[in-house]
Amino acid sequence: MSLKKVASTGVWVILGAMAGWLINSATTGRYNIINATCSVINTAVDNKLLAPDQVRFLGEASQKNLSGSAAGDAFQLDEQQIQSASSASNCSQFMVGMSSH
Repeated sequence: MSLKKVASTGVWVILGAMAGWLINSATTGRYNIINATCSVINTAVDNKLLAPDQVRFLGEASQKNLSGSAAGDAFQLDEQQIQSASSASNCSQFMVGMSSH
C-alpha cells in the first residue's frame, strides 16, 4: 500500500471518529443522561424517599449545580415544551425545574 493511500485512510478514520463522537454526544449521550436520571427519580418517588411535589424543586436545585455541563444541558426545554409538560410525570417535572432560569 502506498504512503498516500495510508495517509488518506488515516485522515478518513480520524474524521469518522470525530463525527461519531459528535453524533453520540448530541443524541445517545443526552438520552442516557435523561434515562438514568428519570429512573432514579421515579425509584425515589416510588419508595417514598421523595414526594412527587418535590421533584420540580429538585430540578431547580440541580440546575444551579449543573448549569453549563453536559448533564445540565441535556434537560433544557424550550418554552413550548415547558408548557406542555405533564404534571403527572416525575421526569417532566424534573426537566421543567432544570429548565427554570
